[in-house]
Amino acid sequence: MTAREAQRMTNKTPPEGTTLFLIGMSMPRLRHPGAWLAVFLAMPRMLVYLKRNPEAGLLSGRLYVGASIIVVSYWRSAEDIRRFAADARAPHLPAWRWFNKRFADRNAVGIWHETYVIGEHETITSGMPP
Repeated sequence: MTAREAQRMTNKTPPEGTTLFLIGMSMPRLRHPGAWLAVFLAMPRMLVYLKRNPEAGLLSGRLYVGASIIVVSYWRSAEDIRRFAADARAPHLPAWRWFNKRFADRNAVGIWHETYVIGEHETITSGMPP
């Protein structure tokens, strides 16, 4: 893990096209763990795959579990996300097809995502890794 810096820093702006991808899930029916547990367990497998295959385009990603379950990730581009999502050899497409067949539109588990291509912005940190 990168050491924290106890100083205020303005972070280096990422290259044009860098994309912030947020994905999360909700569990409207906790008493149906067969639905949400399988979906929840698919995400760490995808993150491991992406970390082992940097050519897929993931720059950084973290899974957060709390009141909501969310992954915050940075990618080289939105096109890299689309390519990964459609790659039959990668873990996403089979998992997505399985989800749609078993759980889509059944209100047992919810999935959402948001994609932002980073443009003009500023990030400032203090006491965080550079």
